[in-house]
Amino acid sequence: MRLGIIGLPQSGKTTLFNAVSGLEETVGDYSQAVHRAVIKVPDERLDNLAGLFEPEKVTHAEIEFLDAAAFTGKGKRAGEEPDIMHDLRTMDAVVIVIDDFSVNAKPEHDLRNLIDEMILADLVLVESNLTKLERSIKLTGKKERAGELEVLKKCHEALNNERSLSVLDLTEDEKREIRGYSFLTLKPQLIVFNVAEDKLPQRDGIYESYKKYCIEGFRDISVICGKIEMELAALEEDERGEFLRELNIDRLAVDKFIQKSYGLLGLISFFTVLGPECRAWTIKEGTTAHKAAGVVHTDFERGFIKAEVAAYDDYMEHKTVPALKAAARLHVEGKGYVVRDGDVILFRFNV
Repeated sequence: MRLGIIGLPQSGKTTLFNAVSGLEETVGDYSQAVHRAVIKVPDERLDNLAGLFEPEKVTHAEIEFLDAAAFTGKGKRAGEEPDIMHDLRTMDAVVIVIDDFSVNAKPEHDLRNLIDEMILADLVLVESNLTKLERSIKLTGKKERAGELEVLKKCHEALNNERSLSVLDLTEDEKREIRGYSFLTLKPQLIVFNVAEDKLPQRDGIYESYKKYCIEGFRDISVICGKIEMELAALEEDERGEFLRELNIDRLAVDKFIQKSYGLLGLISFFTVLGPECRAWTIKEGTTAHKAAGVVHTDFERGFIKAEVAAYDDYMEHKTVPALKAAARLHVEGKGYVVRDGDVILFRFNV
């Protein structure tokens, strides 16, 4: 999973980046620097499974974060697309950080500005390709891309009227026609309202007040105090737990933020124990056992015979494979089995 973090200057986007990555990049200097990090996805289930199996190696799933240069709120229609926009288009989802902590914070105004910038970036991309595509079809007489042209025209109309492409009711076929453009306003969005420390006790109420921005399957929101999260990330685990208790917080907000990102993208995790390694794997919800095997290794998919599956909760209750079998909690599945979040799977194959 790849997440691009954007925000206006002084919104706290690099603070959030530091909180999730554990790095200490400079914050608060209006820097146009770009930061990148790959982090391990916290997953207590994997840690608990490792406690049962005692493997030599524990491998967590990973997320790549891009902390983009600050948006200015003054997008330009003409000219080439900035490199950072190209980088953002390679991301799976966009994290929009909003200042809700400063004295003069205007969170809803800032959110509108950032969405407008993404709309404008997509409009520039459409306009730079629309004429080229029309000319190509006319000169060559080839109609293979006529469908793509029609979808681009539909996109152009929406963007030109300052509407995100997410509001268009595009069919799956239409989405396939324009997949190569990687439009920003079609990417899932997680809006992070970055609040002051003294607002943390009211975070549930703040969440409710911004809930109107949630769009199922496309946009979710999170309320975080980036400054506190960054400070907590810098602490040793024992110290961190003590501070969390003092703040009456059950776990780091960034962990919940990662969970929401998984939900937005329709991702789940399954686990394997292969020899000396216990590992988490990330797949799309609805993936079959046959395809999940290919995520682990292409040979597993090519020579798939069966999958021996047990739920994580059952593993934690029964502890061992013989106990799982005795309790009839280890089941054998074929290619068409749809993998569930938390499944622990042993793939049988023959190449």
